[in-house]
Amino acid sequence: MESIDPTKHVLGVLAGAGEYPRLMIEGAKRAGMRVVVAGFRGAVGRDIPPLCDAFRKFRVGAVEGPKDFFLEHGVTHVVMVGQIKPACIYTMWPDATARRLLAQLDRRNAHTIFGAACDYIEQYGMRILPSTAFMEEVLPAPGHLAGPAPTAEQLEEAHHGMCLAREIARLDIGQSLIVRGHEVTCVEAYKGTNECIKNGDGSEQHPVTLCKVTKPGHDMRFDVPCIGLRTLEHCVRCGVRHIVFEARRTILFQREKVIELCNKHGITLHAMDMPQDGIKLQDLGHIEDDAEHALALAHALEQLGIGHAAVVCGGVVIAVEDPQGPLKCIKRAGAYMKRIRFARIINWLCGLLLGRKGKAPSPMVLRGTENFHLTPLVQRAAKKAGILMH
Repeated sequence: MESIDPTKHVLGVLAGAGEYPRLMIEGAKRAGMRVVVAGFRGAVGRDIPPLCDAFRKFRVGAVEGPKDFFLEHGVTHVVMVGQIKPACIYTMWPDATARRLLAQLDRRNAHTIFGAACDYIEQYGMRILPSTAFMEEVLPAPGHLAGPAPTAEQLEEAHHGMCLAREIARLDIGQSLIVRGHEVTCVEAYKGTNECIKNGDGSEQHPVTLCKVTKPGHDMRFDVPCIGLRTLEHCVRCGVRHIVFEARRTILFQREKVIELCNKHGITLHAMDMPQDGIKLQDLGHIEDDAEHALALAHALEQLGIGHAAVVCGGVVIAVEDPQGPLKCIKRAGAYMKRIRFARIINWLCGLLLGRKGKAPSPMVLRGTENFHLTPLVQRAAKKAGILMH
């Protein structure tokens, strides 16, 4: 990280949910910096305002307000930390500037949206720092960290899983997957890491491995993978007995408690440098629509030996077929989108009432390769879930 004179610079923090913002603020304070926080409504914790020199809340989707707030307080450097729910991609209320930035994106996901916001802020002379700034002590180097030492079989399993996870991340599907041996049991996609763990088919008799990585060429200004106590608690309940993550690029929260829990339950925890071998896919390139996007993903998944189909909505990968089969993929996609369907419609209608032109909420689209078995049962399940099939 660049050297920063704390007497001459002010740190602005765009804060979401979780403990990450608190740790960031405390780290910056230890370095002697003034800290100004723009917290997202419905996400930022109540413990944040007392920690900073200035604080204000903004809705998710606001860009101009936080920028003006930072300029008002003389912010020179900005970090983006904390969780924003994936559903916000569909339900956020962008201001005029955010709508203009979104319209310029070929594909909308966390990387493209936050990347555009970072580029906009830097136009006003504020330097965007990696979200790992002031957090170097929680980025583990390669090595065994807790639990039993990994066996030769576990190391081979981890190597295979990390190679596949790297390509899943490259495709903007997710940053995690679950493997047992050389078989993928679940892919993260829109559900998030904890839901991936729950669906990973692990048990005491048949344990599995969690692999977590960053995307090749990952923009470290935002969305850095994290492992924390909550992740470990899910792993304990769901039969994950081996956790491997990318060294120096993954944040390990509550390290002492995590190590204690791993040792107590016999969970192997270690950090790895990314393997340089294994299959490497090409980037998808320009995508015209959701149907083309889903089909391109389906072919990529097939190359990886994971599945034959994908569900996409508004440029976001909702679910992909894995060895659990197409019905599980469709069921997961329907469950995720059902939670925010009403909010998406209300958001769109309110926009119309305010004079904003915009398309109605787009449906989910399912596409598969020639090897995808589109049975009557699959068709009925997709229709029930509100998924279009091409």
